[in-house]
Amino acid sequence: MWFGRKVRSLIGRTIKSVLVSGVLITNAWALVACSASSIEQERKVYTREATDEGNMRAQSQGHGLNGALANEMSKSFEAKGIQLMNNMSADDGHGGISYMYLLNGSGRHIVKVHIFSDKAARVAGMKQMYSEHSDEAVLENVLGRTTIRSKDYVSLVYTASGGEKDEYEQDVMQVFQHVLEQLR
Repeated sequence: MWFGRKVRSLIGRTIKSVLVSGVLITNAWALVACSASSIEQERKVYTREATDEGNMRAQSQGHGLNGALANEMSKSFEAKGIQLMNNMSADDGHGGISYMYLLNGSGRHIVKVHIFSDKAARVAGMKQMYSEHSDEAVLENVLGRTTIRSKDYVSLVYTASGGEKDEYEQDVMQVFQHVLEQLR
């Protein structure tokens, strides 16, 4: 009987030790995982990666530095009875961003807003995309007409295709002129 109590006591202590060890190991792993996550967050803060990610997220949603431009564009088109639809945006990988809209949902009428980091980047980027570096240009072929208006670090591009090339041209050019005049 005395031997049975010793065995049970020994088994009980062993189980407790195993449980305590398991809890300690689990806590150690949690601490290491949290530390790794914290270290990654700190690294992003000190390398400005977190700021850059936040700025890009804000720009792609039409907030931040480009928000006023996007809002002015939207209001100006609304005043003309034109809706900017299917808003899409893309980072150019060099500190710039582009937005693309369909006018009243039509794939034949596309407005693109290219916002570059500076004027030199705009000139180079527009030359690469459209083979055009001047502030104003009209490119026409059998498929459609592309009209470009630029100022400083911004280029506004309207592409009309099919048989409806002139449907929004006058309104779009008025909005482009108004928006570009708002740039400082």
